[in-house]
Amino acid sequence: MAKQRFSPVAIPDKVKVSLSDHVFKVQGPLGNLEMNVNSKVIVEIKDNEILIINRENSKDSSSQQGTTRSLIRNMVTGVIKEFEKTLIIQGTGYRAQLGGSNLQLFLGFSKPKTVIMPKQIKCEIKVVKSAEKGDLTYITIKGISKQLVGDVAAEIRKTRKPDPYKHKGVRYAKEFIRKKVGKRAIVQT
Repeated sequence: MAKQRFSPVAIPDKVKVSLSDHVFKVQGPLGNLEMNVNSKVIVEIKDNEILIINRENSKDSSSQQGTTRSLIRNMVTGVIKEFEKTLIIQGTGYRAQLGGSNLQLFLGFSKPKTVIMPKQIKCEIKVVKSAEKGDLTYITIKGISKQLVGDVAAEIRKTRKPDPYKHKGVRYAKEFIRKKVGKRAIVQT
């Protein structure tokens, strides 16, 4: 058995963790999460800490150790404080609206694009009027699973990727799109 390389994950007071048959479960004030633990690592719960240890001394086992630790840390954080991602819809006539549990995106196509929201995900829409950029629609995705929040945000973004020439489309709030200059006619003298 190899030694532990990473620092242990602390268990907060409001969180309960359990491990049975390679299934790691986390319960907290915001909900429950569970994950299958890879067979190349050992997960131990001791003294309000979660230890992740290599089962063998190999490169694959040590990479699984780091991945498992990150996933467990995200699960423990998620049941206490929700993860969120914000997207911005920019473009003339581009908008979004909630229809039941679905998100409808009007992005210049003949029909609106529909993104089905999972039950664990909350979606908020806010429209900001701006003189220089037109109307900006902010979509905030919230949930306790970091992976699910990222997957839903990526699915929304790929409905209309940001265009660097026209500065239109769906982008992440912290994403910077450099404006490109289009083709110009060459003036001959």
